[in-house]
Order: sequence, then structure tokens, then C-alpha cells
Amino acid sequence: MTPPGTILLVREGGVVLHPPPSPDPNDPLNWSLLRKCYNFALILATVLPIFGILQIQTILWQLLGPELHASPQQLNNSLSILFVGLALGCVFIIPLTRKFGRRSTYVISVFALAAASFWTARMKTVTELYLTNLIQGLAGATNETSVMMTIGDIFFVHQRGRANAWYLSTIIMGTYLIPIAGGVQATRQGWRAVYYGFGIAFSILWLLFVFTYEETKYIPTITGQASMDPVIRWTSNTTDDEEKKDAAITTTTEPLERVHTQIDPSIPMNTWRQRLRWTTKTPESLWKLFYMPLLVLVKYPHVMYGALQFAAGIAWLTITGTVLSIAFSKPPYNFNPASLGYMGIGALIGNVIGAIYAGWLGDIAIVWFAKRKGGWYEPEMRLYLLVFPVVVHAGGIILFGVSAHRGMHWIYPEIGLCLFGFGLGSISDAALTMVIDTYPALVGEAFVGISFVRNALSIAIPFTLTSWMKGMNLQNMFILVGFVSLATGSLFIVFVIFGKRIRIRTAHLYLKAQ
Repeated sequence: MTPPGTILLVREGGVVLHPPPSPDPNDPLNWSLLRKCYNFALILATVLPIFGILQIQTILWQLLGPELHASPQQLNNSLSILFVGLALGCVFIIPLTRKFGRRSTYVISVFALAAASFWTARMKTVTELYLTNLIQGLAGATNETSVMMTIGDIFFVHQRGRANAWYLSTIIMGTYLIPIAGGVQATRQGWRAVYYGFGIAFSILWLLFVFTYEETKYIPTITGQASMDPVIRWTSNTTDDEEKKDAAITTTTEPLERVHTQIDPSIPMNTWRQRLRWTTKTPESLWKLFYMPLLVLVKYPHVMYGALQFAAGIAWLTITGTVLSIAFSKPPYNFNPASLGYMGIGALIGNVIGAIYAGWLGDIAIVWFAKRKGGWYEPEMRLYLLVFPVVVHAGGIILFGVSAHRGMHWIYPEIGLCLFGFGLGSISDAALTMVIDTYPALVGEAFVGISFVRNALSIAIPFTLTSWMKGMNLQNMFILVGFVSLATGSLFIVFVIFGKRIRIRTAHLYLKAQ
């Protein structure tokens, strides 16, 4: 039988739409391009300040620490508490998103981030720093997994690479571009003004979500089953079965940006009030949604691979960001918060190029690869492009650490960050999109597990980084990290060779889980 993720993507020169859209005009897959773009753009507009506020604090330590009488270890502890919130938020909030819809989660999380931002701007003690970081982590966590679920709701397989590229590029822009502006603002107006700015931004976004954001969780009016959990029907490779399958598949030979499906005019469009409904409840067990992410993470190697790649990338991102704030604020660099923010430009440029490479080029490449296999698409095809990014990723990490340790001109660690950003964008985009394509019915559970692993690994880094730097020095530490990165990144070879066999062996588990 056809394993999970293997689909007929190209037929008679046209792209086959997966998942197959319904004839309902209210199905998010059938929305107009403008409607989809506004929905996704509003999410990206929220991702930007979320990852900005999650990353900017290390740049502000130089000003914030003395005013709160916080020691370096207490500042590192506050960062770990932030990651605790990120890990717990995915586990406890995302199952509610799966059951009750995306809209309410976005509205509540953005409101919490606005409140936490204004509180941070007025805090006076280290205890308040811990509490506000915990709230920011809990609220920010919902964004990571919810976005992936939304991408699965509104985009087809051949569009998801680009959607993920936009998402990951926005993450890096928030991680590096926002701190540039925040560093300049903190230098001129003080660190509290930065958090007031975040509070105002989140407040505006909250109003936009309340009054304009449409729910993307779709329940067909006929079957009553949620499209967020598409039912995959397995077929053998016989001629008769293929003909039946082909008859049920919608295809298009139009450009990817102008995908059309046949709409049933007898189905009425939802009213504006229905589009802005607070919840979209489905009958699945809430308890099952809480424990399923762990099972999905353990049972499906593709999900574990995605978790490891994303967790490793964010761990190296956390290490480089923390080292920037600690090492580059001292001689020979003596950077102020504004200069520390500017150091993120290299990583930003690299990540944007990486996202284009694995996202835009990746979507084109999978169609080409599918044509060479008679129109059939395998999710591992997205990994074919990773040879170059894996090597560049590791080399960038080593260049950053070695040049910073030797006090070389700042352009050399900046080039290292650029190479690192390229690898991070490419590897994360390909790995995460592959997970969505392989197990579409388990996207929510898969990304809860992925986000938990990512944040759990990041929790330990701030606790140990200071002693690690003293014990090994920057050069040796980053050489070690670079080779670990090369080893973890090279795991894609295992899935290129054995990925399909693994999917065949897990097919029965996937069928039971739907």
C-alpha cells in the first residue's frame, strides 16, 4: 500500500492539489489568494514581535541588570524560565487549540503578551522578571505550533515550503531585526521604552485579531469531520485503484498562486459573525490530545528527526545570541546594546537566503523530482537540497566562535552568523515541511512534541553556558558545537535512504491514530 506522505503530485503536466479541497466555499483551502494572504500576514505580523520579545532581553541585560540588581546568573535563570514557559505552553495550550479552534488561542495569547509587555516595562524586582518571562514563554509557545496548524489548514502541499519559508524568515527577523531597533531605542530612551513599544504593538495586533481574524479550522457541513484531520485512504498500486484515485483528485495546470477548485454554489458563504466565531469544537478526546504528542514523537522517526533539527538549530541560536551579549559587550569589542543589535543583520540575511533556498526553490524542486518519478511525491524529496546547507551551517558556527575568541574584526563573526543563518533557515524549513507532508493528520500533535523538545533543550543552555565558556573557551566550545551540528544535520542522509521504508512500517500506526 502507499505509505503516509506519498502522493500523486504531478499528472499530465499539472500539479495535483493535496489535500483535495471540498466544494464548500467556506473551506480555507478554497479561500481567495487575498483572503489567505491577509490571514497568514496577520499571523506573521504577530510572530515578528513575539520572537523579538523572546530574544531581546539578552541585549538589554547591560542596562536592565544593574537597575534590577540582578546578577549574571539570575539573568541566565530568567532566560531558562522563559524556555520553561515555552515548553509548558505547547503541552498545555495547544491541545485546546486542536479541539476548540485557532482563533481563540491567537486572541488570548496576544492579549497575554500585551499585558506581560506593559508589566515588564514597569517591573522593579528580579521576581517580577521571572514571572513576566514565564508569561511571555507560555503565551509565545502557542504561536509556534498554531502557525504550523494554520499552514496545514490553508495551503496545499506544493505551497507549504514557501509558507514555512515566510514563517521561519519572520522568526529570524524577529530574533535579529527587532533587537537592532530595540538596542538603538534602549540606548537612547532606556530599556523600559522597548517594552512599552512591545505592549503597544501587541495591543494593536490584538484588536486586529478580535475584529478581523477568521477561524481556519474547518468542519465540512456534510460529514461533520474536521479538515484539520484529513482522512487518508490507502490504495494499492494496481491500475484499477489508480484510476479510481485519479478520478477523485483535483488538478490544475495554472500557476501555483492561482489555484482554483470547483465550488458548489448551493452552499452559502458564512456570515462575518460565523467567520469570527470564538470556538470551533470537534468531538475528539481532550485527554487524548494531551498525551498524543509524546506518542507521536516516540513512534514516528520523521517527527523525531524534525524535532532534533529544529531543537539543535534553536539551541545554537540561543548560544550565539547569549555569547553576543556577554562576550561582545566586553573588550576588545565593547559593544553597546545598539551595536549588539546590529550584529544580527548577518544572520538575518543568511536566513532569508536559506528560506528562499529550501522554501521557494524547494517547492519547485519537489515538483521536478516528482515528475522524474512518474508524478509521485515522497516527503524526503525536500531533504535532497540539504547537503550544502548542513556543511555551511557547521562552518558558520565555527567561524563565529573562533573569530570572536581571537578578537578578530567584527566582520568575521558577522560572516559566521550569516553562514549559520543560511543553514538554520534551510534545514529547519525542509525538516518541518517534511513533517507536515508526511503525517498531515497529526500536525498538531507532532509540533507540540517538536516545540517541547526544542524548548526543553534550550532550558539547560543558560544554566550551563557561563561555566561551559570558562571551561573550554569560546574557540573550543564553538568548534565542538560546529561538529555536533554537522553530525545532527547529516541525519538527513538516513531519511533520504530509509525514509520511505520507515513510513511503510509506521503506516498502520498512522491509520489507527486518525
